[in-house]
Amino acid sequence: MQKDKGTTKQKPKYKPPLKNSDSTLILGFFSLCLWLFILTRSRPFFAVYRLMNLASDTGDGGYLFAAAGLLVLFNTLRAVFLYLGWFFVGDGLAELTKKKSLATIVPTVAIPLSYQILALLEAYAKPHFGVPAIMGVLTVILVRFLTKDVPGRLNSALAISIMLFSFQWLDIVPALTEYGFGWGEISMAVKELAVLMDRKNLLDLLGIIAFLTVLSSGLITSELLVLSTLQIKSMQKIREQERHLAHLREEHLRTRSSREIQNLVHDLKRPLTTIVGLLDVLGSSPNFPQNHKKHLDVAKDAALGMNQMISEILSSSSRRITTIEEIISYVMAQVSPLDFHKHVKVILGENCREKRVEMNVVRFSRALVNLLDNASRAAKSIERKPQILLEARCDKVSVTFIIKDNGPGFDQVITPDSGSTWNSTGLGLAFTKEVVLEHGGNISMTNAPTGGGIVTIHLPLKKEESH
Repeated sequence: MQKDKGTTKQKPKYKPPLKNSDSTLILGFFSLCLWLFILTRSRPFFAVYRLMNLASDTGDGGYLFAAAGLLVLFNTLRAVFLYLGWFFVGDGLAELTKKKSLATIVPTVAIPLSYQILALLEAYAKPHFGVPAIMGVLTVILVRFLTKDVPGRLNSALAISIMLFSFQWLDIVPALTEYGFGWGEISMAVKELAVLMDRKNLLDLLGIIAFLTVLSSGLITSELLVLSTLQIKSMQKIREQERHLAHLREEHLRTRSSREIQNLVHDLKRPLTTIVGLLDVLGSSPNFPQNHKKHLDVAKDAALGMNQMISEILSSSSRRITTIEEIISYVMAQVSPLDFHKHVKVILGENCREKRVEMNVVRFSRALVNLLDNASRAAKSIERKPQILLEARCDKVSVTFIIKDNGPGFDQVITPDSGSTWNSTGLGLAFTKEVVLEHGGNISMTNAPTGGGIVTIHLPLKKEESH
């Protein structure tokens, strides 16, 4: 089906996520807008006045206390959005400018300034910047200090809100009026009514008890937030230490196992040396039947080959000259007992058959077997029948080994420097990378466009071969 030439498919525009500082500033300005909106609402004050009228008409102190409580609640609501608004704005500016001091300076300066600006306006029920407001500013500083290690601003906001609620109760305590508490119009009206109704002492007691109760809960909340954060950090540290100890135990076991294998292999050289020596003695004996000489030579070559393998196992620097074809054959001989060997397809470039390299055949073949095993397990991890390709390509100066699979790709399975997964053969990709670097080569890992992973190893050919 042909596409309409007149239409082009437009790619959706990329919208970068908001930075943390941007979202904090938005939250701060939104809180300030809510504060300004609440300032224009007069209905809650009408409710306070209605309760005061009922208290005056009936002489019932319950209406008076209800009016005082409603006033405290409404004043707290206004104060919370103002304080939290500048609290968030300060945090956002501190993150944006990388100046931590702004997180404290902004609310300390902006909150009193907001009260002074409102004092110049003829707003209904203007908030009074009295002692509780000053205590609120100090609370912002205190809570910021106490909860500096507490993640999440909402936790700090909760502590600030509770503390502000406690301070607002001091505004309705008649005994504290002369000290700068509760000079707002409605607060003064409530306290004057309490004096007229002879409920001054009860209102003092109610305000102080409410203040102490809410303040205690605020301090406890702040302490719990700090303790919970410290506990979480402690648990994270313990888990990190446990992971580190597990890694050390694994490394210790691996090192001990490797050392035991090295000792065992080293012990094999002694009887092998004896075998080679006896074969030499038998071959040089005039009484040895000549028709068995070829069998003796085969046995001697096998013993010498095994001795070379042991040397390569014991020393990574042990090398011998071999052909690419011999390496592939050696790898497939090791793969043949494994269940995935029938899924491995080998492609040997025509110009590779006689190319020679100098390498530690045992270690390098083990690295290739490890990659083939990982490729098989990658395919099985997504319940696919493994399709594995082992290919060798040669040019004038280098040989390239390519291992390709039909698994999910490296991003979902393994990373270049990780240990082997699924208990695979060898010591993982870190081992493979180490072996490749020992031979002066390089290794790369990519995902195929059609799916699956591709591992590419480049090695230099023997110098005579590259000319």
